[in-house]
Amino acid sequence: MNIRLADESDTSQLIAISEASGSAAHWTPRQWTDIFRSQAPPRFAWIAQQDSNLQSIGFLVAQHNGSEWELENIAVLPDFRRQGAGAELMSALLSHAHAHRAERILLEVRASNLSACHFYGVSGFQVLARRRAYYANPVEDALIMVRTFEN
Repeated sequence: MNIRLADESDTSQLIAISEASGSAAHWTPRQWTDIFRSQAPPRFAWIAQQDSNLQSIGFLVAQHNGSEWELENIAVLPDFRRQGAGAELMSALLSHAHAHRAERILLEVRASNLSACHFYGVSGFQVLARRRAYYANPVEDALIMVRTFEN
């Protein structure tokens, strides 16, 4: 498995992974390219590739504003789930955030997405709050989860 920071040339691969994943946030092409253009707050994207043929199989996108980070989007292609790509992407985020003196990382997840909630829990996130009827199609609550760092 190869995990690296993505760049704008990876945009089509990021979009393809997102579209193949039912649980990823589906952004417009403009929203994807905006990740790589200078913005405040800064954003980072990591991409997971198979070692054998460097096929892109997953991604993670996060932004940071000083000591607070937000995990915005994460997905792994269905055929490659439960093989460690998500854990390695999360590890890259946690390492990068900690190195940049993050105090916490926040995320939102559908309350019904039990596998994602479990994954985040194993990664050290805890439920902080619930947003009622946050998601549409279908209407559903969001769980706000947080991972704190001891600096």
